[in-house]
Amino acid sequence: MSIYEVLWSPQRLEIPQRSRLFRLEPVGVGTPYTESLSSYLNRLAQEHCLTTQKLVMGEIAPLILINEDNAGLLQKNVSHLLSNSDAKPAINGMREMTGQLVTVLEQLTMRQDLRFLSLFCWKGIIHERGLFRNTRAWCHCCLEEWKQEKKIIYEPLLWSFKDVEVCLRHQQRLIEECPYCGSRSPVISRLSSLGFCSHCYEWLGKDTKEQENVEQYRVTIQGIGELIALTPQLRYEPISIELTRKLQLILLVFEQAIGKDLKLLGELGGIMEPLKIAAKQHQKKPYHLVKLIIPVCEKAKISVSQLFLFNFKELGEILFKNFDLELRL
Repeated sequence: MSIYEVLWSPQRLEIPQRSRLFRLEPVGVGTPYTESLSSYLNRLAQEHCLTTQKLVMGEIAPLILINEDNAGLLQKNVSHLLSNSDAKPAINGMREMTGQLVTVLEQLTMRQDLRFLSLFCWKGIIHERGLFRNTRAWCHCCLEEWKQEKKIIYEPLLWSFKDVEVCLRHQQRLIEECPYCGSRSPVISRLSSLGFCSHCYEWLGKDTKEQENVEQYRVTIQGIGELIALTPQLRYEPISIELTRKLQLILLVFEQAIGKDLKLLGELGGIMEPLKIAAKQHQKKPYHLVKLIIPVCEKAKISVSQLFLFNFKELGEILFKNFDLELRL
């Protein structure tokens, strides 16, 4: 082929596929401060210069509620789809709507990491009831710090958990009521704006030098943060039967350790009974994260990551080493 033919021969241009919505990157994936799904929705709406109501009910809801009239959806409040209550668990949790929302959002943004912004990957493994707040909570020092440093204002998934009462970074109690109007803000609302009250629209950040004693909360909060951070590392969805076998292994180690040194009965005795019940329960029943998994890991001298990421043999080796026992698996 001549140079003339190469230069002038028509060629089909390869145009990369375009996403319907901006391919907005979530904050902190793979860390304890991973952004929550509700926060991502709010930021995505802001990037499109839309209210959360219009983004969700105009672009997302029609792909989920395919049998409902699109015009009618726009007239409904966003809480029609994503409400948080005891009857409808948190959108940052493990409800079916969370899974559908993630699937649609990943299609519209062409991202593959939005599944890590909730606890949906842990459905069937972690007991959900009572795990999440029904309203927003925030660390006013985090918000003010991010604003002053011109960083992205967002809400970590960690703040969604009821048992996360303080911020370990700033040693501050999380706030649930607006200091200006006294209102509690829903996790998702028509006019959500991150860092601002959804009722009076005042800025919620504040720099405070006084600090809380957070040590009593540290183990629980670090355990929850570890679970959030390890989610992207899972090679496959966690299996309940595998977790049951690991809990049975930990129970065996505890029993052998107590048999070797009765002084450990005082330290391990409190967790033994719930651990025995959990080790014998039906393998399709989810486990309590705060009441069981985190305390068991603490007493076993392992991390939450080790419990879920190590295989049975690796976990056994570290457990027997921790209690100075002879390995017999």
